[in-house]
Amino acid sequence: MQEAERENLTYGLRHIAFNPDEPMTDTQLAAFARRICHEFHADPEHMTLVIHQKDGSTHGHLLLPEWQQDHILDNRFSWIRLEKLARLEEIRLGHALVAGRHDSAIAKALRKEGKHREADLIDALMPEYPADKPRAAYTSQSHRMAERQGLELPKLKKLIVSLWSQSDGLKAFREALKEHNLTMREGDRKEARPGAHIIETSDGTLIGSFTRLTKVRMAEFRKLLAEEQQQTAKTPETDIKGTRVPFRRTTDNFYDELPIPKASDAHPVTPKRPVIKRPKMKEWQRQLWLQRMADVDTPSTNLLLPESSVHIISIDELRFYQKIKKDIADQQAILDQRPPEASWKPLDKEKTLAKWRRQLVPYQKQLRSNYDRYAVAKQEWRDAEKSRWQRMTGKAQKLEKIADTLFYEFLEVLRFVVEALLHIVGLRQEPPNPIRAMLNENDQTELERFKETHDDEFSAMADSQKLEPWLITRFENLLLARQQRIKQWDEDHKAKKDHARQEIKRLSALLIITSAPPQPQVTSNRHIPSPPAPSLSFGSP
Repeated sequence: MQEAERENLTYGLRHIAFNPDEPMTDTQLAAFARRICHEFHADPEHMTLVIHQKDGSTHGHLLLPEWQQDHILDNRFSWIRLEKLARLEEIRLGHALVAGRHDSAIAKALRKEGKHREADLIDALMPEYPADKPRAAYTSQSHRMAERQGLELPKLKKLIVSLWSQSDGLKAFREALKEHNLTMREGDRKEARPGAHIIETSDGTLIGSFTRLTKVRMAEFRKLLAEEQQQTAKTPETDIKGTRVPFRRTTDNFYDELPIPKASDAHPVTPKRPVIKRPKMKEWQRQLWLQRMADVDTPSTNLLLPESSVHIISIDELRFYQKIKKDIADQQAILDQRPPEASWKPLDKEKTLAKWRRQLVPYQKQLRSNYDRYAVAKQEWRDAEKSRWQRMTGKAQKLEKIADTLFYEFLEVLRFVVEALLHIVGLRQEPPNPIRAMLNENDQTELERFKETHDDEFSAMADSQKLEPWLITRFENLLLARQQRIKQWDEDHKAKKDHARQEIKRLSALLIITSAPPQPQVTSNRHIPSPPAPSLSFGSP
């Protein structure tokens, strides 16, 4: 975690869990973990593999540090690559192949690697329609949340699938859900996914989406919803009162009081046709309209040349063009590559130095405390050497042994503190080894040699005035080393990028030459002679 914080990484560890359907031995699980490390360019010596059993099945948890000594752990298309490793392991061990959502991409990658037999086996897993690809009924996060609430999502999923297979429609399915304290209702995201329904418990705990749990297509589910609405729609009852016609009582001489009008002998008056008044046209609009009418009536005397010619190509030529464009895109991807460290956030000098100082404070206190104990014991031994009586009684020799013991204990603490310093500033990959309580003669010799080798670091930790220049020098060396690694990466990839640049130039020229359409040969006769007028003669023959 300290390395990830030093390199300004968001995460320090990556967790990869794998749970095979069929049993695997610990040796097979460890070999599979090493293949994962090889796929993502991780050091297998720094991995942590935990193998345990749960509910009768053995599965593993792999932990990898994000910072791999000199690079970041690869993360491109990690899920697809993990599926590829799982399919290869199933083929290697003879297990049943599990279909995934990325089988097409996995088969394509295997063919590039030369594994055609494995690619053919994975091709057989792909469904006929893309919509039939497998999808997860619930996420791992929802699984963990349900476990904390005392629910087992796998069992509930099997129950829901069983109830749906035994139901003849949505109405019967809803009734079956009620018997198990489950309900189905429309989801909350109506605008994003109209018609989507979710299944939850009676207390509102979400189980999952209906279509994901039952593997029913959304289009088919909408048809089932429409049929359900038609069945539940009630036909309106006929309102007898609304159909009655109001009436009023009349007298016997009703027609005498109100006689029926007779037809008139006069001719009916013809109504005038309505006059449609058009809006008054402006003068410039009228002139434009007249000009357009004149252009329509005027016969065309010039041949109209097409503004753009249509170039028809064959399917082979189209495939050839697409291959050229794909090759250009591949070469452009090579040109776009950059050193891994070039995209890193630049280190802030003040913040980095302040963090180093803060982390070194407890080690400085520990070193100072042990040095003071050694200095006091050494001074007592020197005072005893000046007294003849203490030399004769042997007390001076005892104080000398105590001083020597504290001296080597101080050297051990010094070794621990210097290793911590090197680890904090990035000069040591592993954390400092713990302090040893018992030291033999070989350990004492190694400690004396260690003190001579790291005398500069010891001086920096012992004196705060020397520590600051040492940290500044280390920070500048850190920046210089990063720039040198970036420069070395550019030099290593220069020839490859130059070749890609030449290929792009060559393919672009080839694409322009082959895609140029032939120029149409059009001959136009600007002058079209008018036919001769017929001759007419008047008079007697």
